[in-house]
This record gives sequence, C-alpha cells and structure tokens, in this order.
Amino acid sequence: MIHSLRHALTSRMAGPVATALAMVLAATLGLAWADWTADRAVLERRIAELTQQADRSQSLWKAQLAACHAAAGANRLTEAAYESSGGTPEGDPKDAARRLLSQQPEGIDVCARMESADQAVLSTLK
Repeated sequence: MIHSLRHALTSRMAGPVATALAMVLAATLGLAWADWTADRAVLERRIAELTQQADRSQSLWKAQLAACHAAAGANRLTEAAYESSGGTPEGDPKDAARRLLSQQPEGIDVCARMESADQAVLSTLK
C-alpha cells in the first residue's frame, strides 16, 4: 500500500493533477466567497429595513401611549368636575372642568401633564 502511494505521488501525472485540483478548489472558494458576500449584503439591508420599521413602530406606540395617558387624564378631570358640581347633569362638563381648574391646584397639575404629553407626541412626529 505504501509502495502504491509513493508511486502515485512521485509519478509524472501527480504534479499536473495536484495543480488542477488546487485550481478547482480555489475557484470553488472564490465562488463561495462571492455568494457569502452577496448574502451578507442582503441580510445587512434587511436588518436596516427592520430597524427603521421598529423605530417607526416604537414612535407610533409612544405617541399612542401619550395620547392614551392624556385622554385618561382628561376623563378623570371631567369626572372630577362633574362630581364637584354635585353630580347634576345640567351644564357642560367642560365648563365644570374649567371651574375645577380655576379652583383647585390638582387640576392645574393634570393640565400640565396633558400639555407635556402633547409635547411628547409632537416631538415624536418631528
């Protein structure tokens, strides 16, 4: 077995066969490298698209959360104004809310929180 291996390696055909095999392997490596590079570029573009989409989605969710908090604050303010007026259905609840704002400092705090929520929404839209 060793004799046949030694004969195969020292024959006149061993050099050209090894050279051809090396060329085929180099060409295969070059094609694989080009394919990997193309796949990497495609994946990097997809990652960039998904990152932009996630940023837009995050901005939307933040705006919706701020709007929800602002609406909840406005509803609590209107309910408090309605209760402070004795719970009577007469009159506009917004007028009662304005009265509550002018009379109690807690109403001013709610208004300030609503304004800051509005500013947060506007800043995310810019």
